[in-house]
Amino acid sequence: MTDPPVTTREIAELLHRIRELSDNPANDPAERAEVLAHKADLLTRLAHQRANEWDCEHAHQARQLAHEARTLAAQARSITTPPQHDQTHR
Repeated sequence: MTDPPVTTREIAELLHRIRELSDNPANDPAERAEVLAHKADLLTRLAHQRANEWDCEHAHQARQLAHEARTLAAQARSITTPPQHDQTHR
């Protein structure tokens, strides 16, 4: 199954959310993680849908940016997720 094509609306919405986060840096870190994960998804989909049209370097750059966004999202999620305590040793 192929992913749906990235639309200009999706890109505009992502840019709007990024702008809101930029204008209000005190926003919830979980929201930042969500935006980064969404960015990674869009970049991955874009790289896949345009791989045959772009020269190889552009598709590679989009995939690399997606990987970096995924890594940042995972780091942000780990900061916002409270540690799980082992309940078996009480």
